[in-house]
Amino acid sequence: MYSTNENTSVGARVNGMGNVSVAIPDFWSMYNNQAIMPFYGKMATGVYYDNRYLLKETSTAVWGFVLPLKNGSDVFSVNLYHYGSSHFGEMKAGIAYAKSFASVFSFGLQFDYLLDHFSDAMYGKRSGFTFETGLYGQITKHFSLGFHIYNPARLKMITYNDIPEYIPTILRLGFAYKFKEKCIIGLDVEKNLDTKLQIHTGVEYTILNFLILRGGIRFPDFSFSLGAGTQWKGLSIDFASSYHAYLGYSPQLAIIYAIR
Repeated sequence: MYSTNENTSVGARVNGMGNVSVAIPDFWSMYNNQAIMPFYGKMATGVYYDNRYLLKETSTAVWGFVLPLKNGSDVFSVNLYHYGSSHFGEMKAGIAYAKSFASVFSFGLQFDYLLDHFSDAMYGKRSGFTFETGLYGQITKHFSLGFHIYNPARLKMITYNDIPEYIPTILRLGFAYKFKEKCIIGLDVEKNLDTKLQIHTGVEYTILNFLILRGGIRFPDFSFSLGAGTQWKGLSIDFASSYHAYLGYSPQLAIIYAIR
């Protein structure tokens, strides 16, 4: 049996780009690919909300904090994730560490505690532990590659009646290319071992120093997304919305504050 923890991409920036997240330095790399955290380079905290398909029962809320050490090559982070409502919800708490080498290559590792809760006392709760790891390479000044795997050991959760359920194992491979400082394009290939292959492609373009526009497409289920962001001193605010042909709109908002 399989649990429902799908470990989807987090952050209004990457979701505005069609869920392209594996090779793009971003605050929410602490969740999407921990190896990139040293290339974000800031101590910061942030919150993210995804009102998936405009339903409270399928909404996601995330909090995170990232702490680079003085040398800049070692970074720690913690994050908390909740999906669902009081009737059924999925919670995830993670603590991560990443290390970069010569500002070219980096490695990341995160340990996760998972907890699913049901309002019906008959089903109670189920919980489990897993881990995820990633690699990131700054191949050239403009081109980068990333790889991330969630639950590589095929660990399981234990349900109310002691029946084990597999946690999904998800592999992601991606690249990003930066045209000078104004435009980034990216592509991710994602494979959940139990579902079909997914392809994500997106673009980000900086029009002004304080206005950034984004767009992306996801195949083969064909959902598309648009987004925008703004930055002022240490504050970043990102908006996005994706559209699925059958399930509808999913608006997202992220607020990030860089402490230093």
